[in-house]
Order: sequence, then C-alpha cells, then structure tokens
Amino acid sequence: MQDPHEKTLNPLVPSLFIKAVQDRLRSYSGTRLSQPRPCPDCSDQNYRKHNIEEQVFAVLITEDGFEEVTVEYRRYWCKNCRKPTLPDMSPLFYEGCHYGKPIVELCLFHAAENPFHASERILQNQYGIQVDRDTIQRYAERFGDEVADRHGVKIADSTVSMNFLSLLFDVSTVEELRTKFTDELAAEEIDGLVGVADETYPAKKGAKKDLYEENMRRKQDGKQAKKWPEGFTVGSSYLPQLGCFAGLQCRNTAFARALALALIFPLRGVDYWLTDDHDSYNDVLPNRVKCLVHKLRTRARGDERVSDLHKAGELDELRQYLEEEYETAYEELVATLREDQQAFWDERKEEFTGPVSTNAIEGGNWRLKYGLGVPYARCQSARARTALLALRDSVSVFENGRPTESFALRHGSFSFEQVMGSDAGSHSQAESRRVTSPLAA
Repeated sequence: MQDPHEKTLNPLVPSLFIKAVQDRLRSYSGTRLSQPRPCPDCSDQNYRKHNIEEQVFAVLITEDGFEEVTVEYRRYWCKNCRKPTLPDMSPLFYEGCHYGKPIVELCLFHAAENPFHASERILQNQYGIQVDRDTIQRYAERFGDEVADRHGVKIADSTVSMNFLSLLFDVSTVEELRTKFTDELAAEEIDGLVGVADETYPAKKGAKKDLYEENMRRKQDGKQAKKWPEGFTVGSSYLPQLGCFAGLQCRNTAFARALALALIFPLRGVDYWLTDDHDSYNDVLPNRVKCLVHKLRTRARGDERVSDLHKAGELDELRQYLEEEYETAYEELVATLREDQQAFWDERKEEFTGPVSTNAIEGGNWRLKYGLGVPYARCQSARARTALLALRDSVSVFENGRPTESFALRHGSFSFEQVMGSDAGSHSQAESRRVTSPLAA
C-alpha cells in the first residue's frame, strides 16, 4: 500500500480553529476499549484476556508532519474455538471503517456537497486532518450501500430504490407520516401533501467525449448525430410541502414501470401526485395528475400555429399565444382539482395553492446533477453522492439566501449512526420495504 503524500497546513486558515479541532481529537488518545462481545466465529462468550493493541483513530497534519492519534483495545481469546476476538469497537468506530466515527462523519458531511477529491482538500485545509480521496469514496459508498440495504424498496428480492421517508422519519409512506406527525403538520398549517416524481440522467465519466467522437464519425458517414451521452438513470420523488425527498434511485438501467413503482411507493397517502407523460407511471398509484407544462409542450410540438409563428419570427405574438394557451389549460385543470382537492383551495384569495407542474422535482434533480460536480464511472459512487446530496437537501438549515430549518430537520430522526452503526437503532422497522404488485403497493 502506498503511503499518503506529505501535506502541510494552510496558512490562510486560522490556527485557532485547527488547533481546537486537533486538540479535541487528541483527547481520544489512550482511550481503551475492553467490553467483550460474543465470538464472531462460534458466538461463544467463554473467553480469557489476550493482549492490548492500538488502533489509529485519526491522523493529524502538523507542522512536523503526520501525527497519529491512537486508541487501545483489549483482545480476547475464545476458549471454545481458540481464536482471538476483538472487543466491542462500536463506541468509537463504525464496522469496516479504519478511522474513528468523528472522521468518518466529517468525510460523509463534506462528500454530501463536494466530490471526493475536494472533500480530501477540505479536510486538509480546514481541519488539518489527513484522509485520502479513496478512503472518503469508500466511506461514501458504504453509506449508500447501507441506505439501500436498510431503507430500500425491494421488488423480487432486489433493492431498486431508496426510501427517504424511512431514512428521515422512520416511516414507510406518506400515509404513515401523516399519522405519526399529525400534530406537527397541523402546527405548521400543512393541510395537504402533494408528491412529484421525475428522472434525470447525469452523464458517465468520459461519456461526453465518447459522444463527441462518435458524432464526428456519424457526420462523416452521413448519419444523424446522437443527442445525449451515456448516463445513469437517477429517479427521484419529492414532497414540496415538506421540502424533502421521498424516494431516490440511481441505476445503470433505463427507467421502466418497475422502477417507477418503487420510486413512488413512499408517496402512498398523498392527496395527488404529479409526473410528466412517461408511460412507466401509468396506473401505478391513484390520483395522478400529469404536469401541465409537459402537456403543453407536447401540444405545442404539434400545433401548426406555433410552427407558423416560429418560422415567421413573430416571437412576441408566439409568446402571447402560448401564454393564452397556458391560462386556458391552467383554468381547466384547476377547475377539476378544486372539486377533488379542497385542502388546496384558498377561500379568502379564491385561488388554488397546490402545484400543477413538476417544477419542484425539476429543481431537485437539477440540484442533484449540479451537486455531483464531476462525472462518475461507477454507479455505486454516483448513487452514494446522490444519496448524500438528497439527504443534505432534505435536512437543510439554509435556503434561498437565509437560515431555514426544514421539516425533516425539526421533526426527523436521521443520524449517521442510524445508517452506519452496527445495530442502526430502528433497523427492525427499517428493513427493506417490499413492493409485491402495483395495486398492493
């Protein structure tokens, strides 16, 4: 294994801050873990003391080079299978992670907003902590795997989607959320809940270059150019009234009905839900409303008047015509929704307050693609980053230029311990949700 490159402290960062962080980490030095646990090989608890060893808890960057902060742990000898066994390491370490819990959580916190190499740079510059890029990537991928395993939606024993309502609120569906948080929703005057769902396709690493080269060859052969590079399928469902994601998936496969079914499973219990015209959403849940903007776009593509005005360059007249078409379609849709969705009708202002387009999830998907920052070659890495990005977006403390606490932050139960810990707290409840059929879901 190659040793990490020597790093130096950034003179622009106040030394007082770095010193405070490093002193806090040094306080763990010499801590001893000695609580025995059942033998992992035979489950026997008949053991004797064996020896004391050290484990690296953190590596600090100082003016004199790297400084290791270590803790001690007592090993035991199983009398039954005659093998050494470790004590309970969970107070300070997540299983399978080399560094201590504070370091792992710092890695995940910054990977929620930055690519892995940028997270390494932040840990060096702002904290004086040595963690290499590949280690941060492994921790993030472990987080994504655990979310999919413990808070997944399964079809035919295959996890196809992540349930963020389970991750954030310890519930499976909107129906359960409304029951569990009745008082909280009433206190915030949230009378109705709408779900939105959509897909986006972040490009894979090297795909844009491959597309450019292929289109150059196709041009020489007189063939039509391809429009889109190869990418991952990222599907997401969202609750605009709560400002949080409900479901998320990142896959190599094309979007299909089974994926749509798993994606919108957490939305069971919403008053209505919005999607584009994708056929995969047909008849998977009742009360579906097709996005007004997507419907008008489809209509405009076949509208001769739109085509004539566009060809003639009459942009002002075209704009006015489209605005009138939108107003007419909006009034027709609202007239229908008003009868079925009284919770979204404001009697005082005489207006419909519910969404009629997928703008909320369009913005959410844009934030996911923008937050990725760089393309990824492996689906596991892309899934880990999108999961962390969606989590950060859902548990927000600052939004639209001002401090804002999200509903999930105020009332949710998320913690890194819940996902990365060996027992995961409510793991019995958070077992992967199973979708058996479109109607049963």
